[in-house]
Amino acid sequence: MTPFPDHPEIHLLSEGAALASDCGTLVVADVHLGKSATFRARGLAVPEGDMLRDFARLLTLVVKYKARRLVIAGDFFHAPAGITSELEDALGKFILDLAVPLVLVAGNHDRKLKCLPLEMRAAPSMMLAGGVRVIHDPAEAIADQLHLAGHWHPVVRICDGIQRPMRMPSFVFRSQTLVLPAFGSFTGGTIIAGERGDRVFVALRDSIIELPRSFIR
Repeated sequence: MTPFPDHPEIHLLSEGAALASDCGTLVVADVHLGKSATFRARGLAVPEGDMLRDFARLLTLVVKYKARRLVIAGDFFHAPAGITSELEDALGKFILDLAVPLVLVAGNHDRKLKCLPLEMRAAPSMMLAGGVRVIHDPAEAIADQLHLAGHWHPVVRICDGIQRPMRMPSFVFRSQTLVLPAFGSFTGGTIIAGERGDRVFVALRDSIIELPRSFIR
């Protein structure tokens, strides 16, 4: 757990999440539940298992960091075709096991659903203590306010000049918006080349480090 520079109330977690320590809120983005089922519905032989694995990872994080609330910064779900009875059953069990409030900030994929499973509700954004605003798309950020967001699934390509470049999920801080890596096991990522002024952070074992610009390709 690493305090975010200049905003010590926000901690970056090596598991690809953020913790607002002053209000005990755990924030993750882009879980994309039901993505593998969506692929199978289209005839692709994609194995099952990512959904239960991601639920287990979330439960572990809530316990480990003693979170008092879990906030999903958009795209908790992937598509209507992925909302199966198996997903609804597993989601219901997850919510019971979670034992803390679950808040969904609507992402573009969540908005594709006519109704959310188990009569869940989604908000367009959420304010945390200290004026930190949780959104999904960084394009919705308001100037001069700290945001936590998702949507980009940021991955950074690192080159040491010797081996082939590595791809690593990353946190990207741009224009007062901290974009979280995608949490879902089956989401993939988008390489972020970086703009002037960007700060990029990656997990190294159990710690978070800021990458020098020269390492990014």
